[in-house]
Amino acid sequence: MKRGTSVLVATLLALPMLVVLIGLGVWQLQRLAVKQEIIAFRETAFSAAAVELPARAGASPMALAWRRVHVTGRFDHANEFHLWSLRDGQPGYEVLTPLTRTDNAPGQVLLVDRGWVPVNRKDIATRAESAVAGEVKVQGFVRVDLDARGPVTPVNSPATNTWYSVDYAAMGRHAGLYLRELVVVADATPTPGGLPIGRAELPPIPNRHLEYALTWFSLAGALAVIYVLAVRRQLRPAGPA
Repeated sequence: MKRGTSVLVATLLALPMLVVLIGLGVWQLQRLAVKQEIIAFRETAFSAAAVELPARAGASPMALAWRRVHVTGRFDHANEFHLWSLRDGQPGYEVLTPLTRTDNAPGQVLLVDRGWVPVNRKDIATRAESAVAGEVKVQGFVRVDLDARGPVTPVNSPATNTWYSVDYAAMGRHAGLYLRELVVVADATPTPGGLPIGRAELPPIPNRHLEYALTWFSLAGALAVIYVLAVRRQLRPAGPA
C-alpha cells in the first residue's frame, strides 16, 4: 500500500474513534455536573431543621424530598410491604409499613420505611417485638424517588409481597388503603428487637463520572499518540534500496 493511501486509511479510522472517545469524556463531565447538583440538593435539604411533615395541601412532594421530618400516628403492621434492598452489600428488604397519622393530618396514610431486615427475617413473625402498638412518633427524612423503575428493574410480585420499586396504587389496592405518594425513611433510633435497622444518613449515591471521563480522555490521548507515531513511520524517508 502506498504511503499516502496508508496515511489516509489511518486517518479515516482514527479520526471517528477520536471524536467518539472525546465525546464520551465530555458526556461524562456533563453527567458529573448533574450528579453534583443532585448531591448538593440532597445535602442542603437534609441539613435543614426537621419539621412536622406538612399535610398534603400546598406541599409538593419534590419540595419535601430529602427533608428531615417527624410524623405521628399508628402503624398497620398487618399490611407491611417488603422492598428488595442491599445494605452494605447484604441482600434483604426495606420494611415499608403504613402509618395512619394522628398529628396535623389525622387519618392520612403514608408509608414509613422502618429500616432494613435480612432475607431470613422478612416475615414479621420472626421479629414480633418490632410490631409496636399504639401511637408512635417517627423521625426521619422524605423520599419521593422509590417509585422509579429502571430498564432492568424486576417486576413487583404482590402475591409474595416482594417489591422492587414502590407502586403506591398497587400497594394501596393490596392493603385497601389510599396512600400518600411519598415515603418517610425512619432514622436509626433502635427498634424493639433490633430489627428493622433504620438509616441515620442519606443513602450513598454513586458518583464516578470524573473517573470515567478521565478514562475516556486517556484512551483518546493514547489513540492520538498511536496515530501520530504510525503516520510519522509512514512518512519517514525510505532508506537506500
